[in-house]
Amino acid sequence: MARLRYPGSVRVVVVLVILAACAKGTSFSRDAAPSGDGPTGDGDDEDADPAADAPGGTTAALFVTEVMLAPTTGEFIEIANPNDVVIDLSSYYLADSGNYFRVPATATVDATDFIVKFAPGTTIGAKAVITVAIDTAANFQALHGMAPTYSIASGTMTSVVANGTAQLTNGGELITLFYWDGERDLIRDVDLVLAGQPTAGNGLVDKSAVALDGPDTDSTTSTYSTDARTMTIQTNPVPSGMSTKRIANETGNEMQNGSGNGLTGDDETSETTSATWDTTFSTPTPGAVPTAVLM
Repeated sequence: MARLRYPGSVRVVVVLVILAACAKGTSFSRDAAPSGDGPTGDGDDEDADPAADAPGGTTAALFVTEVMLAPTTGEFIEIANPNDVVIDLSSYYLADSGNYFRVPATATVDATDFIVKFAPGTTIGAKAVITVAIDTAANFQALHGMAPTYSIASGTMTSVVANGTAQLTNGGELITLFYWDGERDLIRDVDLVLAGQPTAGNGLVDKSAVALDGPDTDSTTSTYSTDARTMTIQTNPVPSGMSTKRIANETGNEMQNGSGNGLTGDDETSETTSATWDTTFSTPTPGAVPTAVLM
């Protein structure tokens, strides 16, 4: 094979071009020296970077906007997308168990509790809402006069952890929407609410300082930040046939200092839900876009 020979000046130019490119942030060998616990082993502690957990490396906050706890045939959770773009839900999970944050290791749930995942390719439109029925789609439609977007009992959500037939506790439940890429050590809170008046056993579990090692390529653990856990239960129980609804978004109503366990570094356990959720309950409106929340 012929050997190409370059004058010394050309070699200098090549080196300068490479150095200049690196200075602008271009990575020529992202995975050359795997040492981090991220899914690519890129040397970064990606669990310490909440925004890095979002799809495409951008923040993609969503809101839980409505919850119906009873009757069983009509139970549902509604989720809204306040963003101006379609969001891929493939790495988003929904649960009614305080142990949701243990999913990267081993999570267990109490009877009728659940942790489910949106299927690959699932999306939520810009400024749109979706409804997740807990019971079958047929029972949901019979009660509400419309089909749900997804149904746990009908199998349009992927079951991750289950303990019997999924149901929401009539008295009250912790509802959690969270993000996990399937590899990192820690999940990221997206939105939480204590709907109704859950007992301590159905409420928040303190994940502060809990260390987990997810199914990534190393054996190093990552540790959750401190949760404020100042979110309170609602002042009244939600009557059967009624729902509780979000009436305001989180801006100014929770700790958003960048050091929490939320997807964008906020602390979802600190939300002042007495200001962001209703206190007088009304007829369910599944699928109705809550414009006050999405503005």
